[in-house]
Amino acid sequence: MNTWTKLTAAALMSAALLGTGLTAKPLLPAPAGTEITAAAADEVTVGDLTFTVYDTYAVVSNGRSYGSTATTVKIPEKVSGVPVTRIGDSAFSGCKALTGVTIPASVKTIGASAFYGCKALTGVTIPASVDTIGYYAFYGCKALTGVTIPRSVNTIGNYAFENCSGLTSVYVEKGVTGIGEYAFYGCSGLQGITIPDSVTSIGSMAFRKSGLTSIAIPDSVTSIGYGLFTDCGSLTDVRLPDSVTSIGMYMFFNCPNLTDITIPGSVTDISQKAFSGCTNLKSITIPDSVTSIAQDAFSDCPNLTVKGE
Repeated sequence: MNTWTKLTAAALMSAALLGTGLTAKPLLPAPAGTEITAAAADEVTVGDLTFTVYDTYAVVSNGRSYGSTATTVKIPEKVSGVPVTRIGDSAFSGCKALTGVTIPASVKTIGASAFYGCKALTGVTIPASVDTIGYYAFYGCKALTGVTIPRSVNTIGNYAFENCSGLTSVYVEKGVTGIGEYAFYGCSGLQGITIPDSVTSIGSMAFRKSGLTSIAIPDSVTSIGYGLFTDCGSLTDVRLPDSVTSIGMYMFFNCPNLTDITIPGSVTDISQKAFSGCTNLKSITIPDSVTSIAQDAFSDCPNLTVKGE
């Protein structure tokens, strides 16, 4: 992320939190490099599914007719003799009656917004062949209760499970290296998640407004975005990694049930409003590695005693 983007994000966030809170985000295009670019292709219909078929692979391009005709979908492994390797962008978006989907082991990519707004989807098994989960892939799948992210996935896409309010169980297998921005934003039923030591980065707001009560971030994580736990009203226990050097802005903003926390000795600065609004935070020890504390880092913490050298 370049400096201009960082400054813009910070400015927008500050303005929003001073006002009425962050508003809904616009849909973003699929990440660069994920678009289908093959020149020659045929459209093939199998049942209610439409596929775009290339010389060596096929893509589920449209499954939206399932929104009114079926509650379950089984995607075939092959179409016209070639493997189905991708569920296309928005392929099942808005299929409100869809409750279950079977994804074959041939699929490598779940595209951006693939299951966006599938409010009745209760279960999905992501096969170990999948290496990409796109932006907004399962956004708003409110009935989804559990998901396993296989080790084949590199990074959980930005906004991938945002507003999946019924999600209670997430298992991230060792091998996954990144959790994208807003990935589990608004997952109010998610009380816990185990992050393996293969993960090196967690994006901004990844767990904002989630139901997390406790979380341990492994020492493998070296990059943590801003506002990671903003508005996590049930959060009581956090273990921060020894690898982190900064408590980013708004990291624990408005976490009223957080009572104590240990700042690792690797931290050098505590940023803007990092603990602001932690009304029940009682004690915190600042290690001597810290050289900078923002003026409002602990604003609205009426019960806090700060210790340190």
